[in-house]
Amino acid sequence: MKLRPNIFLVSSLLLTPAFFWSLPYTINCVRDTDTMPRTAGLASLTVIIVALIVIWTGLAAGNRVAWVIMAVIVWVWAFPLMMMFPPLHLGPLSLRELKDWIVFAWRQDGLGRVALMNPIMFSLMFIGLILPLRALLRSENRNWSGTPKAGGA
Repeated sequence: MKLRPNIFLVSSLLLTPAFFWSLPYTINCVRDTDTMPRTAGLASLTVIIVALIVIWTGLAAGNRVAWVIMAVIVWVWAFPLMMMFPPLHLGPLSLRELKDWIVFAWRQDGLGRVALMNPIMFSLMFIGLILPLRALLRSENRNWSGTPKAGGA
């Protein structure tokens, strides 16, 4: 028996941890006493829940509309939050200094770890979006929603 990996399942498995990564920080914002962080936290929590529902109901099934929704969420919500993070102004680092910073950032539980993990999580999201793109564009016998066309082969 030959197993062929389902590219949509692999994509879903890559996207899921990236959204779960931001969940604790979002919940901390929801618990805040200020109105602005609480509102931002509730909005982000809503986006995370919608993204997880779309990932596991639509994208895992190969639905093109679900892919478009995920692309919008990743580029409009996640990219500004994760990649436009204020840089830490590390400056030019040697390989040894970079290794030391990564080890230090991994062990601490603050801004350094967020600055380290956000690009990694966004990279998972980006790879999860790119992987099924060829399969979505190649399927000529499917309509936009991913279901077979009536009378098609």
